[in-house]
Amino acid sequence: MKTCLQRRLATALLVVGLMAGCEPGPDTVEELPAVSVTVFETERIERDAVVKVAGIIQPDQRAGLGTRQAGTVEDVFVEAGDRVEAEQPILQVDARDLEAARSAARLQVQAARTAWEQAEQNRRRFERLYEQELVARIRKEEAEIEADSARGLLAQAEAELAAIEVNLDYATLRAPFDGIVSEVIAETGTFVAPGPPLVVFEDRGRLNVEAGIDQTSAGQLRPGLELPMSISGIDATLTGRVQAVLPGLEDSGVGLRMRLVIDDPPETLEPGMVAELDVPSGLPAHTLTAIPESALLRRGQLEGVFVVETDDQGELRARLRWVRLGDADPATGRLAVLRGLSGGERVVFGDAVTALSDNQRVSVVSGAPD
Repeated sequence: MKTCLQRRLATALLVVGLMAGCEPGPDTVEELPAVSVTVFETERIERDAVVKVAGIIQPDQRAGLGTRQAGTVEDVFVEAGDRVEAEQPILQVDARDLEAARSAARLQVQAARTAWEQAEQNRRRFERLYEQELVARIRKEEAEIEADSARGLLAQAEAELAAIEVNLDYATLRAPFDGIVSEVIAETGTFVAPGPPLVVFEDRGRLNVEAGIDQTSAGQLRPGLELPMSISGIDATLTGRVQAVLPGLEDSGVGLRMRLVIDDPPETLEPGMVAELDVPSGLPAHTLTAIPESALLRRGQLEGVFVVETDDQGELRARLRWVRLGDADPATGRLAVLRGLSGGERVVFGDAVTALSDNQRVSVVSGAPD
């Protein structure tokens, strides 16, 4: 019994000792110490009124190559994604029938040339005999007609040979320009017919953007005007040069679309990507408030800033205020605040932002954001 009481007494003394050694933390923000912070006086920036328009990245040149020669594909020399140079062989179609026809046509040309040369010799011989009054005029004229006929047969044979050689050229598909193979439709052993494309090429040295726009915005555009755009996955700031405003040509027969040119696109930009364009809306410009990115506090889906204000006792307080952001200003890199701040207010920036509590006392030191 005595041992049990001793144990309980020892436990009680231990708990009292531990409690005596602990210092309670501040229960309210009033008990928090003042924090030294650097502040930024919010700026006002003028923004033209724009509308956001989604556009599709497209290659400046796109070509689908087919053949005039029906036959079986003998070989495909490229794969999708390969870079090719102009006139590089791409695909070969079986052309043995054309090669046989070319050999026959060459023999016909040779025979026709021999006949024409013989006819020319006869014409010249009868002309000399006629001048010596050894043959009648009609015989000379017959020799001239035979020579003209032989010359016509030679020209016909040469034309037929040229046509066969042209068709034979189409049995070997070659790249029409420097670019990238975007799609290979035919495979080795496939029978192909004249007309349908077998390989598709794209020139990505210059890209286009096409997007539908409204009539009011279309009236603000002119050729050569540069418009900023943002593309998911690409950090670089891109601009497109307005090339033209064109009819939409949809099934309804109404609507407009604009075409922009990206003259020097980054390698990571590819056809099929979606670009978000800032298109002038024709409305008056508006004023926004700008802050440095280091002043932003993110909590989940919310974004806020600490605004330094003076309370009723004359002390400086950091008041948390939730804001709505727009795009960054391309000239300064400042974040545009659409709602929640006014120009001239002081916001905390830097490392202190994540350490502050709402309504905590602060003292202001000098500093400037990057």
